[in-house]
Amino acid sequence: MLYFDYVVIGSGIAGLTFALEAAAHGRVAIVCKAALYETNTMYAQGGIAAVLSSIDSFEQHVQDTLTAGAGLCDEAAVRFMVERAPESINWLQEQGVYFDTDNDKTIALGLEGGHSQHRIVHVKDHTGLSIQQVLGQAVRQHRNITILEHHMALELLIQDEKCQGVQLLDLKTHEARSILAKAVVLATGGSGQIYQHTTNPTIATGDGLAMAHRAGAKISNMEFFQFHPTALYNPASKDTFLISEALRGAGAELVLPDGTPFMHRYHPQGSLAPRDVVARAVYHEMQLHNSSCLYLDARNLAEGHMQQHFPLIYNKCKSIAILAERDLIPIVPAAHYQCGGVVTNLYGQTSVPGLYAVGEVACTGVHGANRLASNSLLEGLVFGKAAAVHASETIQQQRLTSYQSIICNRLHYTGHLTYADTLTIDGLREELKLTMWENTGIVRTTAGLAEANYKLAMIRSEAEKLTSLSAELQELRNMLAVAELTIKACLERKESIGGHFVENQSVKIEQLA
Repeated sequence: MLYFDYVVIGSGIAGLTFALEAAAHGRVAIVCKAALYETNTMYAQGGIAAVLSSIDSFEQHVQDTLTAGAGLCDEAAVRFMVERAPESINWLQEQGVYFDTDNDKTIALGLEGGHSQHRIVHVKDHTGLSIQQVLGQAVRQHRNITILEHHMALELLIQDEKCQGVQLLDLKTHEARSILAKAVVLATGGSGQIYQHTTNPTIATGDGLAMAHRAGAKISNMEFFQFHPTALYNPASKDTFLISEALRGAGAELVLPDGTPFMHRYHPQGSLAPRDVVARAVYHEMQLHNSSCLYLDARNLAEGHMQQHFPLIYNKCKSIAILAERDLIPIVPAAHYQCGGVVTNLYGQTSVPGLYAVGEVACTGVHGANRLASNSLLEGLVFGKAAAVHASETIQQQRLTSYQSIICNRLHYTGHLTYADTLTIDGLREELKLTMWENTGIVRTTAGLAEANYKLAMIRSEAEKLTSLSAELQELRNMLAVAELTIKACLERKESIGGHFVENQSVKIEQLA
C-alpha cells in the first residue's frame, strides 16, 4: 500500500497545475490511465482566454461568459476565474510556455466565438499540446512528484465519511493496488466517449465523475454537454479531428454545400456565435439539405495565413487531399465538453471531505448551460492552483490515521476477460454511444430521452452479467453511470436552454429559425 500527501487522478492542465503547486508542501502521486501526455489538454487547439489588452476588461470577459452560459453561471465563480486569468498566464510563462507574440513582442490575442474582444492567448493551433509538454516535463523533474502511468482508478476509498485514497488497477500487470492520501484530487477530464462522435480521446470515459457519484458526491448540470460545431468530416477515419474555433475568429465562414454563408440567419455574431447556437444551426442545416456535412470556408484568408497560424489544421486537411486555400473544409458537430460534473466550491472542494475536483470533471459553476470558448484551460489553471493552496493548508492540520481497515467493498470482479466477454463489452459500448448520440445529442425529444433510458437499462442488465477485473469493463461501467446521470438531468430540465435543446419545449435563448 502506497502513502502520499496528495494523489492526483489525471494529468491534464488542471491536475498538473495542482501537482506542481502542492509539491512544495508534500509528496504527490499523479495517476495516469494512459501515458502522462495522453489527456484532453493535449488536444486543445484554441488557447486560453485572459484580459491582457487595454481595450478589454474583466467586466467584459465576465459578461461574455455569463451570456454564453445562458444566465446559469455562478457569477462569483466566473469573477474568481476571470480576475485570476492574467496571473495564470504569467505562471505558465514562468514554467516555460512560449505564447505567440505580435511584432511588438506583446502576447498575440486571438478572437473566438462569444467573445467581445480579442483575448485568446495561444501557441498557433496547438496550445494544449505545448502546455502539456511543458508541465509534463516539470512534474517529471520534480523530486516530490511520483508518476504512475498506465494505472486506472477504480474506486475512491472512503472511511469515516472521508475520502482517504483510491484503488487502482495496474494496466500492465493487471493487479489491483491502493494509494492512501490526505487529499484526493479528481482531474480526470470529461466523458465525450459516451457519444458516437466526439473530439475527446479514447480515455475520456467519465471515470472520475462516476467514481465520485458512487462515493456520494453531489453532481450537477449533466444535461449541458457542449457539442463543437466544427469537427473535420472524414468518414475514412475512426478518429474525430477538431477544427479550432480560432479559425473562424481569423475570418473563416461556415457555409452550405453550395458555398452560401448561413449563420447570420441564426445569430447576430454569425459564425462566431456561442457554440450551442452554432452547433444547432449546423445540425439544422444538415437536416434541411439532407447533407452528411457542412463546410468551413477559409479561402478568404490571406495567403499563407493558415500554414503560419494553423499548421496542425492545415496539414491534417492536406493529408486527406483538402487544400484549405482552394477547397472547402467538410465539418460536422461532435461531442466536445462536459459543462456539468462534480460540484465544487471556489477551492475545488466537493461534498465529500478530502475529495477535490478540478478541470472538466468539476462543476465550478463558471460554464452554466454552455461553455465560452477557451475558458476550459483557464478553469483548469485557476481552480487547479486554488485547490492546491486550500489542500496544502488543510492537510497541515491532519495526521495519518490507521488506514488498515479501509477496503473497497464495491469491487466484486473475478477472473479475466474471455474473448467472448471482450466482444460483448465492445458491442455494449458501441450501443451506448449510438443511443446517446441519437437520443441525447444536439437536439433532443422527450420520447427520445425515454427511449434512451430504456436502452441503457438493457445495456446495464447485460453488463452486470460480466464479472472480470478489467479496464474495459470498468470503463463501460463508468460510461453507463455518466450516461444515466446525463439522461436523468435532461428529463428533469423542463426548459430548453444552452446546451440542452429539446424540441417542442419552451426556449429561453436563441431558437433555431
